[in-house]
Amino acid sequence: MGTGNHHSLTTPHLRRLLAAFEQLDGSRILLTGGSGFVGKWMLQTAKIAQENSAGKIEILVPTRRMTADHVQTAIAIGCPNVSWVEGDFLNGAFDLGQIDMIIHAATPASAQLNAENPAEMLRINVEAMESVLRYAGNHKPLLFTSSGAVYGTHSESVSHITEEEFEPNPIIDQLNAYTHGKQIAEQICREAGSNGQCSPIIARLFAFGGDYLPRDIHFAIGNFIQNVLDRQPIAIKGDGRARRSYLYGADMATWLWCALAHDGDKNASPFHIGSEHSVSILELAQTVARVSGEVLNYIPEITVAKATDPSEPIHQYVPANVHTRKTLNVSEWTSLEDIIRLTILHTKN
Repeated sequence: MGTGNHHSLTTPHLRRLLAAFEQLDGSRILLTGGSGFVGKWMLQTAKIAQENSAGKIEILVPTRRMTADHVQTAIAIGCPNVSWVEGDFLNGAFDLGQIDMIIHAATPASAQLNAENPAEMLRINVEAMESVLRYAGNHKPLLFTSSGAVYGTHSESVSHITEEEFEPNPIIDQLNAYTHGKQIAEQICREAGSNGQCSPIIARLFAFGGDYLPRDIHFAIGNFIQNVLDRQPIAIKGDGRARRSYLYGADMATWLWCALAHDGDKNASPFHIGSEHSVSILELAQTVARVSGEVLNYIPEITVAKATDPSEPIHQYVPANVHTRKTLNVSEWTSLEDIIRLTILHTKN
């Protein structure tokens, strides 16, 4: 697993990150979910920003268990000015002192939990938001990492999910507990904003690649990279036609820091944090295989579990992001090939 010493940003990317941190300088920020994929990249980019500027922020990260492996991995990033607070954040109240801003990124994207205990998944999403709001007040900026899943399933003809839907209203049968929980949490956040408890900034996250992404669960890009690291065939579980897009973890985190620092209308439509460059799962596997040939000198076989059935619709989960990029003045700085290459190299090292 890569640590802070392995990550560097392109000059335009670093310049934009530093501009955001200049606006955040001196802030005391509560970050929930600091040991997850999103949280680790927030810490990684905060480390890079503070190493390259005179500005400083303080980050407070609650965690249930300091000795957990995922927490120790996050601590090993070495981000300065981070205070870890051990305890049950959902059920307890911490004395954190003055908080200037909140980043709420704590809900799990666990397919297993969603399938095996949907009521628990729903409860965690809703109660986590309610817990976070205990530390809000006086229009405090609250950045909530929601999910593109709140849009439900789209027609095959919709190549990119538009950014204009403030409150998506998909057919309720399309919603699993994770998605429904995110929808309710968004609503709670907006209601808190309307009564002055916070200034809500809703970011709907899509699919990502890079270090810290699990490589043994339901994330195709992580699984495919693990396949080539193990010098095994790349195994596609479906027919390979589903379409996704992948934003690099460092790009994602910088977009989120820029959203937190953004001075615009806090009641604006939610930001889309995700790449608009659509690829099929088969094309993704082929790209991983090609990069593996260059980096590992190993070109894997690609296996596809299901035959193509033209009568079955193609599931697409790709955001439009033009409004988000323009509003936040950000770019997709890292190509899919580079995401895969960087992940392989960091994992090897």
